[in-house]
Amino acid sequence: MRPRPGTVLRPTMRGVLVAVVAALAWVLADLTRIMPARYLAAALLMALLLGLICALAAMIGLRARRQVLDDAVPVGAAARIQLDLAPGAVAAWLPLGRGVVREHLPRALGGTGDLPLARAMPHRLRVTSRGGHELGRYSVIFRDVFGLFHLRRTLSDDARVTGLPVVGELTPQATAATGITPDGNMTATSHGVGEIGPIARPYASGDDIRRVHWRASARTGQLMTREEEPSAGQSAVIVLDTSRREEAPDVEDRLVSHAATVLESLGVNGWQVRIVDASGDEIIRTTPRRGVDGASPLGREADAVQSRSALLALAEVGFDDDPAASRHRTDHASGQTALAIALGVDDGSPFEGLQLDRFAGRATHRTAIALSAAPAGADPDRSAGTRPVAGGKGIGRLWTRRTGPGDGEDFGAPMRRARAEGGPGAEGAPGADADPVETPAPTRARLGRWPLVRGTTADDLADLLIAADGPVGPGTSAGPGDSVGLGDPAGLGEPAGLGDSAGDTDTSVGPDAPVGTGDPAGRGRPGGGS
Repeated sequence: MRPRPGTVLRPTMRGVLVAVVAALAWVLADLTRIMPARYLAAALLMALLLGLICALAAMIGLRARRQVLDDAVPVGAAARIQLDLAPGAVAAWLPLGRGVVREHLPRALGGTGDLPLARAMPHRLRVTSRGGHELGRYSVIFRDVFGLFHLRRTLSDDARVTGLPVVGELTPQATAATGITPDGNMTATSHGVGEIGPIARPYASGDDIRRVHWRASARTGQLMTREEEPSAGQSAVIVLDTSRREEAPDVEDRLVSHAATVLESLGVNGWQVRIVDASGDEIIRTTPRRGVDGASPLGREADAVQSRSALLALAEVGFDDDPAASRHRTDHASGQTALAIALGVDDGSPFEGLQLDRFAGRATHRTAIALSAAPAGADPDRSAGTRPVAGGKGIGRLWTRRTGPGDGEDFGAPMRRARAEGGPGAEGAPGADADPVETPAPTRARLGRWPLVRGTTADDLADLLIAADGPVGPGTSAGPGDSVGLGDPAGLGEPAGLGDSAGDTDTSVGPDAPVGTGDPAGRGRPGGGS
């Protein structure tokens, strides 16, 4: 339960006990004329008075200011927070007692935790989920030198941290298989990138002297450079199935991360990209990167602003749309689409009720990927081209120096408990050093004109895209329910099925047998009949 904003000053249990003992000693001294009892009562009352004076003095200027230095970071990264006491706070420069600042944070930022009270309290918050997260209230807690009085001042602000989707890198094989780069190095606007346009801008350090616009320089009196204007490139669309389905936050975050990865790869290769949701609403639209080839300083800055805007838009995507409400809506922008990629949740009937063809237009390259949750213990750091966090194999190692939870009277207890337990990433903690379990290979089928690959959140996006480019085995149903194994997702040999249905061929692999093409990424995961 989060406290309300305001100031509370009350005696602690120790203070109440001292007051009771002082009263009893004073009464005993009056009845028995025992002077040591009166001296004890006077000393205890003096301690109560000093403790109250310290607590009242600590209230003077007891304010703090919290500043978010990193307002948006990828999921799994840490945001820097600067928390400072007000310059006029007496407790900052007089040793009146001890205290902490207790932050009542949401679970996505680590939950409740304590920071030792000081003039400057920089710390980091690990962001564990996508979307915007309000930091919420924080309390400055102070106790006098005797621990007799408890002072709590709760403050609030509008500080906010956004968890951005993780952007990975696609391999050249994946981009070529998807159609992003037809021959592995040609971009969608390769014939137009770098053409000198009519726009002149002030010369910046590093610009090629051959691009100096001499006529504009003579007219303006300062050195001007011709701005690069890429020619109109092809258009791509990413369809993100945001339909209301079963609660699967991990799958949803992985899909958004995949969308961000594909968007980055398309943008780098000069594509105009649109991302739409299940209702047909446009989430973000990006233009070809101005700095695809020989980026100017202004081009790099424009690319960075566009990438940040796209990631912020994807961070706020919610999976609560009703595709039936927009089933008959026409996507007028689909006529210029040359490449379409659909990403959705695999709940048994992926993309059900979503007419993908209305988004694809005349696209010659179409890819549909449906994901389900990975089995327990699978390594989630393989997907989207991301790398495991240094120091651990899984999320169990994502441990910050904050020490929540911080409830209870003794605000030092959370720190001591965290040191004793070692946190979720400590040696011997459940799952800290467990090896990832083996996950089933993706399956490939056909959904109308769309190659459909069904995998899990533990599958690498590059492998899924390469698998979608392979041929679908004969006799495969057009629905999403029937699929074949990915024994040869790249089409390098004979496609391998899920097994030998005829029962007349031994498909087992011995320890000395050569490995086929069932493992496109070389990760040792079985694919198809392996």
